[in-house]
Amino acid sequence: MTEGPMAEAAPPRPERELRKGEDRVLAGVCTGLGQYTDTDPIVWRTAFALTVFAGGTGILLYVAAWMLMRDDQGGPATFEQMLDRSIPSPAVVKLLALGLAAATALSLVGGFGWATLVLATPLILGLLAARNRGVDLRKSFLDLRDELRRRRPPPTTPAPEPVASYYNPAQPWASAPQGPVDLAVVGERTADGASHGTDDVGESAPKGAPDAPESGDGPARGGRGVRLVDLAVWTIVGLAVAASVAVQGWDSSLWSRETAELVFGQETGVFFLAGALAVVGLYAVVGTWAGRPGGLMALGLVLAVAAAASVSTDLTRLRVGEAVWRPETVAEAESGDYRRTLGVVTLDLTRVADLEPGDTLDLSVRANGVTKLVLPEDARVEVESHVGLGAVDVAGEEERGGVSLDYREVFPPVSADGRDGDGRDAEGDDGAEAPSITVSTDALVGVVEVRHGEA
Repeated sequence: MTEGPMAEAAPPRPERELRKGEDRVLAGVCTGLGQYTDTDPIVWRTAFALTVFAGGTGILLYVAAWMLMRDDQGGPATFEQMLDRSIPSPAVVKLLALGLAAATALSLVGGFGWATLVLATPLILGLLAARNRGVDLRKSFLDLRDELRRRRPPPTTPAPEPVASYYNPAQPWASAPQGPVDLAVVGERTADGASHGTDDVGESAPKGAPDAPESGDGPARGGRGVRLVDLAVWTIVGLAVAASVAVQGWDSSLWSRETAELVFGQETGVFFLAGALAVVGLYAVVGTWAGRPGGLMALGLVLAVAAAASVSTDLTRLRVGEAVWRPETVAEAESGDYRRTLGVVTLDLTRVADLEPGDTLDLSVRANGVTKLVLPEDARVEVESHVGLGAVDVAGEEERGGVSLDYREVFPPVSADGRDGDGRDAEGDDGAEAPSITVSTDALVGVVEVRHGEA
């Protein structure tokens, strides 16, 4: 009966459904994708985090995946409700791959750069992993059109299952609840309570009582044991100290700028952070047998994002907070470092005293947040500003805002009678040209405020 062609024909395997995961960090997208593709969710989280640095592509893909995936109970996805049609689970993963491929192609418009590399790396690795698992990529993507043409209705939200109420007849003062009573569960609970030191009234004996036996032969794996994330952190700190001593000698300090450049700098930071990721992976492997691995996933994600950022950004130069620059000489103005990662900055040029007629001064301000420029009246000042997302506010003019905003304005010197000059000095006695100042500002996000002659 077990041989022959009939025995070889196995029933078709039901199609796996892509749902958001219950063990979620944000919305359960990465957990659901990991369960559907038999991949560790940390891989998906790392891919989304890396592509965030390529113009925010990771955020758009994450939102799209959240709207395409059904909830953890199998209810309809947001797009399924909007389109009133079912979207097959395989089509969701393919659409994400196509979205990443389209973003990679668009990044090539301005030439091959860091954004293209960040986007192409998870795309290529994902396609290679799928091919290694036996997926016919050509046929799979050709079937996408047929999958999206199906006009099946979206799934209905499943009704909540009835929850049985439990009543312990050994407690005469307790009233029986409404609804069905599962006597089998009551019997199991009664037997379990008797085996764990439950008294005649039905109440459990105190936990510290002598007759209360210990449950299990050893420490519970999930609740006790060493926190491996603490060991991982101290191991990484020890590696930072060892690397600093090996490069700079015994006189090095863990909090010195040299150590920060060694750990987070553009030249060596990616290597150190990759080693730190290896340490986290090692402790994660150990956590499958002993210890408490909770927190290793979050630590690994932070290190992966830091490693990606260290390649494109000098993390040692990050500056956050308020800054006020008031140079009093030309040399001081030219030697200033007018950069701020995020904050409110003010550049006041009204105190530069040794700027002679005919002199030129070029300054550059790179800051995200609020940039305030205070310009002198006795000089010709040209302001060039580029704001990725924000606005430019000039006193006495209408505020300009938008995306990828380019602003250019020339402020002529103000003569003694308060009228704008033509580039000559305020007095006009020798016909010498007024000093010229060029200020350029660059901000990804923020507001540039320009004030002419206001301290």
